[in-house]
Amino acid sequence: MSSPDNRPLARLPIQVRPVAGERARSFIVRLAAANHLKADHLRTFLCEPPLHRGRPSWSRLAAVTGRDPDALREILDRTHCAECGKPTLGISHKQTCSQACRQKAYRRRHPKPNRQQTVACQFCGRKLIITTHGETRRWCSAGCRQKGYRQRQRERAEALATQPTCDECGTPLGPDSRRRWCSKICGHRAYIRRRIERGESPLPTPDPKAPPREQPTTCAYCSGPLPPGRKNQIRLTCSTTCRTKLYHRRKEERLARERAHHEPTNRPCSAFTAIPRGES
Repeated sequence: MSSPDNRPLARLPIQVRPVAGERARSFIVRLAAANHLKADHLRTFLCEPPLHRGRPSWSRLAAVTGRDPDALREILDRTHCAECGKPTLGISHKQTCSQACRQKAYRRRHPKPNRQQTVACQFCGRKLIITTHGETRRWCSAGCRQKGYRQRQRERAEALATQPTCDECGTPLGPDSRRRWCSKICGHRAYIRRRIERGESPLPTPDPKAPPREQPTTCAYCSGPLPPGRKNQIRLTCSTTCRTKLYHRRKEERLARERAHHEPTNRPCSAFTAIPRGES
């Protein structure tokens, strides 16, 4: 397309159809993309020679597209509203004259779907015709909605009546629950009540003959210094890590004692000891 300016302009091999209300800049971009050209180069070429600056010439644009310049300008340089036909006050980049016309044009291009769907009332089963665009009806009337609400309340009450309850306060524990009490407080109250029924004191008392416990000065695991606990608390370890390690060590020792206790011996039992030959 870099031919001398005195030669007639050649028509581009691939043409695109202009759209009503489209601006010349958008049309040139689409035309350049269809012919595998850069939009800036094509726009510069369509400007008047020899400087090729300013706005693209309608005559040069019509020559490369093979169209009438007046008809092309009427399509691409419309100064009237595309919806109501009123003048747009000389602003060529606007397709409509107002916000209302812009919304009308958008609704005309994108109409709302008017799809209908048949559903059944959740209480009486009556058929309802609703649209799938945002409508969520589940009952045919207010009476069915109230009856459905009362029915759900009755079903909920029946479900709560069949659920296991706390042995102490009667609070529902939920379906398929294996617990006997709803909280630690109710479990402790049941423990006190059982002790009273057996004729014992409500809470066990320490043995008065037992020697008083003393706070050790070293950790039971790492033998480090052990500060006393708060509120007369007897501490055995200096930290949570030592307490966990001490627990695991005691567990291993207990398992070792159990294995040693249940380990079979290789010595025969005395009741079945073989008597050597020659001895009576």
